[in-house]
Amino acid sequence: MLKRNEPYRDSNTDYEAISVQRNAPRWIKALTRFGFIPAAA
Repeated sequence: MLKRNEPYRDSNTDYEAISVQRNAPRWIKALTRFGFIPAAA
């Protein structure tokens, strides 16, 4: 890790799922605002 100059990544953690869970509400709000998803009635 230190020789390769890269950050520590835990092998048991799904970093992509954490990112999606954290950002999904913001993405959905933006898609709705720009008309890609119809607004709920």
